[in-house]
Order: sequence, then structure tokens, then C-alpha cells
Amino acid sequence: MSNIDTTNNLPKRFESMMRDRLGADGFNAFAEAMQQKPGTSIRINPVKGSHLFESEERVAWCSYGKYLAVRPAFVWDPLYHAGAYYAQEASSMLFANAIDFSKDLKVLDLCAAPGGKSSLLLSYLTPDSLLISNELVGKRASILYENLVKWGCANNLITNNRVSDFSSFKGYFDVVMIDAPCSGEGMFRKDREAVEQWSEGLVNQCSAIQKEILTNAVDLVAPGGLLIYSTCTYESAENEDNLKWLYKNYGHKLEPVVIPIQASWGVETIDIKTESEQSQKGYYCFPHKLKGEGQFVSAMRITGRDSSRNQPKGLGRGMKYVTRNEAAIIGQYTRNNAEMAFLKLGEDSIFTVPETLVHQISPFIERMRVKKTGTTIGKVMRNNFVPDHELVMNGLASSEMPHVPLDLNQALDYMQRKNVALQPAIPKGWIVLTYQNLPIGLAKNLGDRINNHYPAEWRIRKDPGKLFENVEI
Repeated sequence: MSNIDTTNNLPKRFESMMRDRLGADGFNAFAEAMQQKPGTSIRINPVKGSHLFESEERVAWCSYGKYLAVRPAFVWDPLYHAGAYYAQEASSMLFANAIDFSKDLKVLDLCAAPGGKSSLLLSYLTPDSLLISNELVGKRASILYENLVKWGCANNLITNNRVSDFSSFKGYFDVVMIDAPCSGEGMFRKDREAVEQWSEGLVNQCSAIQKEILTNAVDLVAPGGLLIYSTCTYESAENEDNLKWLYKNYGHKLEPVVIPIQASWGVETIDIKTESEQSQKGYYCFPHKLKGEGQFVSAMRITGRDSSRNQPKGLGRGMKYVTRNEAAIIGQYTRNNAEMAFLKLGEDSIFTVPETLVHQISPFIERMRVKKTGTTIGKVMRNNFVPDHELVMNGLASSEMPHVPLDLNQALDYMQRKNVALQPAIPKGWIVLTYQNLPIGLAKNLGDRINNHYPAEWRIRKDPGKLFENVEI
């Protein structure tokens, strides 16, 4: 017998659970919403895209979020590849309202791919805050790397580790964000594959994995810090029951946190009764109550006074400042910024981070598998500089480097790693290619042609299409 109800195209057991949760009228409204086409929401990059989508409706709970009336064909928009905006489901932006971004923070995004929550955090965090974005699965970590490089921030490390690998950082982070792997019910409207893969066994499997993540994560939060837990499922076994279990085992160090939610947003607030009789708040996004997909989020504070965490000393094994000669060479290609430190790992790439974070990143480089450290600037080889794509994505390229504007067709040719014909007056050597005043990548002008240095693994492989699909939603 099929697992899918032919009326609503939903798993039968899921439908029964939602009827019990929402009641008859609520479920009817939910089922009707599930038959409607999902909307499109994006989040602008305040550094690169503040001028974009000005007339579009704002997402009420995120100052950078927008609902689009017309869905862009993102793959054919160079601004998307330049990191001017990010396609993110509106409900998944809600969690950030739990965090006070007014001070420098050490933040760990434990299950960070594909990068929506990390790039949102980077938009709000102070420049001297540190964000560690972790993803265990290698392929997903590569997607995370691409998205965060395009977003462009130097106060970010990407790690590729198990949650248990962070055990030496107990009590270190001001915020630990867990966007837990889940059964994906909140994505049923957008993702037919999520419906077809769903089962009770998957729910139970996810619940067990989530408990393991919580077990390892709770000790990573500094006294007074926040533990934020979110999923894109409606399952009590993955949401309320997991938080009850957490309080049962770690209630002596947890305090409930109320996330400031406005009634007009349409977010449903629930009370989760814990074993210690504390009332932990949980927040549900339902597609029949707001413009967004399914999401659950809850936040807890770790009890105790803020401890004075030991500051790491030294640069650690393999990390060192660039030499005076190397600094002079890279200075021809980078913006002068006294607040940034330029360092090397071994004899390889040069990267930059805020000077205030140099000692903070050292333990991660020593103990973790690090995929991205700050912003990679490039390499100095035989007194010649080879710049890296990250240099231009973070806006750190010197204004002395020729910046060459491209039109739409040229920009797309470049991102497909084709040759781009330049005007004869363009100087030979390294140049920064731009589209609508935003850097999109590097090339080396040889005069009669260019060496295209757009990352090969990111090149656009699809056939040309329309920039906008003209589909009203």
C-alpha cells in the first residue's frame, strides 16, 4: 500500500499527526496551503546588494529578507554569483532574533551547509566576531565553502568535522547554532523528494542523531551563552521531545530563552513543559499562517556567570605572518587596511583575518580540518603574486588593479570560463572583472585574450536561459 495520500499528496501517518496537532479547521487550512505554489524569498548582502529589490516586500522578521514577486533564474544572474544576495527560505531566517549582535561574539554554526544561516549571521555579526561554520559531509562542505566565499567575510572559518571533534572547545562559544538534520516535513511543499523519502523510521533516525548532536553541543556554550536549536520538521519527536530530553539530562545548566516574536508575524509560540517545571518556548512556522515553509526554533541559555576564557597565545604550528618582502608584493594588489593581518600556513597560500582574531583561530587550525580560513589572498611565487578568487569576492582587491566592467553576456561568458574580448586599452596583467559595479572574478589579460581565472568547479554548465522566468508567484 502506498505511503502517500492521493488527496493531499502527503504521507498518511504525517497527515494524521498534523490533524491531531492543528485540529480539523487548522489542518484544512494547512492542507490548502500545501497545494499552493511556494513563494520565493531571498536575503540581500548588506555590503554588496543594499540597492537591490528595494520595491519588494520585506520579510517581517529579517531586515535583509525579501519576498520576490518574480522568481529570478538565479543561475543566469551574475549578481547572485557575486554574492549580492542569497536565496533563502524566509522561515529559516527567524532564529537570528534570539541573538544580541551588539557585542563581539564567538559563534559556532554546527550543521552549516549550504550556508544560509551562516551568511545571515555574517551580515549581523561585528567585524571582530568569529564565526565557525562546520559541516561534516564533504560534498556539502564544498557547497558551504562556495556560498560563504561569494558572501565575502574575513571573520569566518569553515571546518569539516564531527560535532564530537569540538570537545576541546568546551565553554568557548557565545552562541552555538544547531540547524539539525531532520525528516524535512517543512519542505514538503517545495521538495517532492522529501515527501517520497519520508517514513516513521526516518523520523526516529533523525531524532537519535539530533540527541547526539545536542549532547555534544551543550557543553560547547560558554556560561551565559545561547544554544539555538532548529529543524524544518513538525515532528514532536524531533522538536519538543528532544528539548524535554535535553532538560531531563542537562536541566541543571539550562534556562529558557524567549525569542522576541511579534504577533503580526504569524509565528506560533508553544510552551514545552520540562521535567524541572520550567516552561521552554518553542516557535513554529506553518505555511497557512505566514509566508514561508515549515520551521521550528527554540533557544536556551547556559546558566552560570560568563567565565574569563583563556586567550590562546602564539600563532600555533605552521602559521606565521608574511615577510616584509611578501607584504610589499601583496600590498600592490590589496586594499590597505591596518586592522587586517596577513598570514601564511606553511609555505602555501596567504590569507587575512582581522588582527583581533589571529590568536583565536590558531587552536582551530591546529585541531580541526579547516576548509576556509578568513579570506585567502593568493600566493607569492618567485616574487610574483598570484591572486585568489576570494580576494575579489571579499572586496579586498586594490583599486590600483584595473577594474573592467562587463555587460550581462560578457559576465555570463566569463562565468562559463569562456574567453571575453576586452578593449585594447586595458592594461596587460591581472585585472578585476565587474558586473554592475560588483567584482565577479579575476582574469589575466594577455592582450589578444584572457586567462580566465573563474573557479573551474563553479563555472556555469547549463545552457543560456532567460535572466527572469516571468513566473508570477
